[in-house]
Amino acid sequence: MKNLDLYKVIVLLSLVVLPVGYYLCMGIEDEIAACKKAITEATRNGGTLEQIGGLQKKVELVVQGSLQTSDATNQPRIYFERQILAGAAGQGLNSNDFGLSDPKEEPAVLTGSKQRAADYVVSVDWKRKDLQVKLSFVYAVLFNCESGARAGGGSAALQSIWKLRELEIQNGTDDRLATSFKTPPPELQDTWVIRKMTFARREPKKERRG
Repeated sequence: MKNLDLYKVIVLLSLVVLPVGYYLCMGIEDEIAACKKAITEATRNGGTLEQIGGLQKKVELVVQGSLQTSDATNQPRIYFERQILAGAAGQGLNSNDFGLSDPKEEPAVLTGSKQRAADYVVSVDWKRKDLQVKLSFVYAVLFNCESGARAGGGSAALQSIWKLRELEIQNGTDDRLATSFKTPPPELQDTWVIRKMTFARREPKKERRG
């Protein structure tokens, strides 16, 4: 060590530092290449950025939907009354012409799995036995209740949590056909009596852990 001068020290240090520097440079080049590849993958059509944007919109839609459908879950009577009356606009229907049951819980199983769930079923009771409506009226009521569309179109409709479970309608001329005609006419009148209408929503059951 006594014979070492400055130049020899520099040479010895270079022998140690150069391999380390080379290794570090190669690592940086690999990281740069990985970054360039990530940028290319992210900015291409259908890439990561586009997927993130799509997921963000879905999350926002879920949040908006939960806010909009909170009354449909917590206050189903108010929800259905509003949706039915909106669908029946111009039909002369009022809230006294129909009744709504409280949600009735029924056991169910999620499709494709063994997870238990509960169906909450609401029945719409059409009190006016003389109430005869057109099919367009039935379609409008079903659309409003299933889509969650708001009256006035103040905001985009979001998917409702309620789905039609049962619908039974009878043509208004059925009784006369049964008593007066042997065969029905080629065309029936567009007058219908709603005999049964129920909606349901499904909710997974939380498994109890012992």
